[in-house]
Amino acid sequence: MNSPESIAKVIAKAEERGLTHANLGMFEVNGSFRSKRYNIRHLEKAMTDGIAWMAIPSALDPADNMIETNPFLDPAGGFVDGVLRIDADSCREYPLDSGGNGLLLIGRYVDETALHCPRAMLAGEIERFDAIGLEVFGGLELEGAMLAETEDSIKAKRPDDVNLMPGFDRVYSLVDQAQTSALMDELISVCTTMGIELDTVHPEYIGMLEVGLRPTTGMRIADNAGLYKAVAKAVTRKHGGMMSFMARRHPETQGCGAHINLSLRNNETSAGIFHDPDAEHRMSATMKHFVAGLQAYVPELFLMLAPHLNSYKRFQPGLFTPLTNTWGINNKTVAFRVITVTPAATRVEFRVAGADVCAHIALMAVLGAGRLGIEQKLELAPPVEGDGWAVKDAPGEKFPVTFAEAIDRFEQSEVAKELLGTGFVAAFVGDRRWQIDQFAKTVTDWELKTFGNL
Repeated sequence: MNSPESIAKVIAKAEERGLTHANLGMFEVNGSFRSKRYNIRHLEKAMTDGIAWMAIPSALDPADNMIETNPFLDPAGGFVDGVLRIDADSCREYPLDSGGNGLLLIGRYVDETALHCPRAMLAGEIERFDAIGLEVFGGLELEGAMLAETEDSIKAKRPDDVNLMPGFDRVYSLVDQAQTSALMDELISVCTTMGIELDTVHPEYIGMLEVGLRPTTGMRIADNAGLYKAVAKAVTRKHGGMMSFMARRHPETQGCGAHINLSLRNNETSAGIFHDPDAEHRMSATMKHFVAGLQAYVPELFLMLAPHLNSYKRFQPGLFTPLTNTWGINNKTVAFRVITVTPAATRVEFRVAGADVCAHIALMAVLGAGRLGIEQKLELAPPVEGDGWAVKDAPGEKFPVTFAEAIDRFEQSEVAKELLGTGFVAAFVGDRRWQIDQFAKTVTDWELKTFGNL
């Protein structure tokens, strides 16, 4: 995982800056980046033997509530630590501390805890592509709601009471962007310094900011997406607001999506293999098999792409969210949008996931489904032309667009168990059912308005 040269380079960089500590961290199953400031005296050990790292973050919900049913919440087991090994090649600038001169590094579990570690699991899937001579190339587009709230104030609000940050009211508005330039300039600057290059940054629908992350390779695709979400929250907080990647915050607004753009390249030449100028739709046979794999297996893996109870509020008619298992050429009304205008731009835009996903888990779902399509040489159904939202009977399995159905499908999926392991599937399912149980105990404002006069 780490060469002596890469380890020495990281240590030298920290020492040259006179740093006493660097930020070391990991991504847990909800996509949050959990970090500590570690004394640089421990950096070499962190990158060779690994460091003890508490597994409890994997037993927390997005609000840091403990999930009683999670296997890591185990007093009888002593709350054992996992072994987290830091990836030297993940070293990045981190301008939000150490006087703008900080460093940040990402790790993954390397003991039995790795069976529940999103980054470790994604590494295995990327290695499977490498074994068949392919390199994964792509990037995410992420939408976030810009709120004039804090993490404390929003807890006391109903959806109708949530205040929006000014300046994010109209799509692509130059006037609005001038009003928000200080926040957006700092966000772009911090991301650029960290190596998270933003190709596009703009308001998107009422109260949302959308960014397009510049394409990159392998693990860095998910790392960039996960770190962007953390950095965007931190920068927005500095400007007096809050960025939320909740899938849908209000019944009268659009949801926040995460579009995953992917292509495959020859891992020796870096030449793209999805584009074939002489083939139908300019799609190579490999690309057709990949998309066919998405249609065949995404319904089983849907919970990895819509992982929370609120995620399913996006799957409603009239939103820019695909409801059916469809694909099409340059068509934004389908689930799998194929773009083949030029060889360099040829890709699949996967439009199902919400911005609330763990990027590593979502990317693994898409790659696993596509790889199975390639290996099994699955045949691709004809594309949808025109309005994909109007399609009622798409070929193949339907998407499970309720939380309970998605949980059941995932729990029963042999493909999920093959990709992720039975232990992870059981824990992930248990955590999702815990959400349903907690919501069932909650009296909502709708219930109070409807039944309060009884």
